[in-house]
Amino acid sequence: MLNEYVTYLQEKGASPNTIISYTNDLNIFFNDLHIRPGDYVTSADIRKWIQQMLHPIEGKPLATSTINRRLNALRNFYRWAVKEGYIEQNPMNSISDLKTVDEDQETIMWLTEEEFEDLLHRMRKMPIRSRGVDSEEKYRRDRAIVYLFVYAGLRVEELSNLKLTDIDFEMRRLRIVGKGMKVRTVPISNILFAELQDWLSFRAKMATKKPHVATSPYVFYSQRSPKFSVRGIQRMVESYSPPGKKLTPHMFRHTFCKWMLKATNNDIEKVRRLAGHSHIATTSRYLKDSYSDLADAVEALPKF
Repeated sequence: MLNEYVTYLQEKGASPNTIISYTNDLNIFFNDLHIRPGDYVTSADIRKWIQQMLHPIEGKPLATSTINRRLNALRNFYRWAVKEGYIEQNPMNSISDLKTVDEDQETIMWLTEEEFEDLLHRMRKMPIRSRGVDSEEKYRRDRAIVYLFVYAGLRVEELSNLKLTDIDFEMRRLRIVGKGMKVRTVPISNILFAELQDWLSFRAKMATKKPHVATSPYVFYSQRSPKFSVRGIQRMVESYSPPGKKLTPHMFRHTFCKWMLKATNNDIEKVRRLAGHSHIATTSRYLKDSYSDLADAVEALPKF
């Protein structure tokens, strides 16, 4: 039954990462309850499972976002199972996502303008630790990637798959193939326009020296591959982490959403379309102020 569901997701056009994530979450549920995919499950079983994740016998409780992601995987699975006639009743019908409290909001981390400026400075000064790596080439590539993350809100998979033909300088727009093969168009700002032109001009020079670059249809390549892999990009971003704060590609996407809300006076529909969110509820998470925003607001009270 689970194999049939995976086939359904593939035919639907779900990305490989989405399928892996759904499968992992479903297997965790089945293993925790010691059941098989087609076994009878009640809403009470699922509520008990939620309590186990919130109050585990060992280890830390799971984050609300992680639990809600697992519930979403179950919701989609059982909706499909009912539609296909594998089961009669959907045990997820009365199960809602957990409410997010202020503390959970802190898991959505983004960079302040000062932190982003500091990152760019550290990227310029970062020593190259790998033999045979051209320091200028790496700096230009990494900088262009960071700017695309922050000024276009790309997911790491979207950036890895970005092709030269997806950039339209004449119309100043990017063609992004997102989750579920959904295509969206993102305008290229003046700042991003300059960064991309700089990188592609340098890339063209590298193409005359490296055959795997000359034949690559992708915007970004690695030292030996015509395509910069998702894991390679993740490791690159992590390598620039300051002490006490691990950088991730998704943190840059959070930064894009947070900065865009500020730039549009909290127009969440515009930000939803630019970020490629399927549901506006996903975008609305960024409306809530961070703890540092609240601290700044308190500090701004009149002083007597």
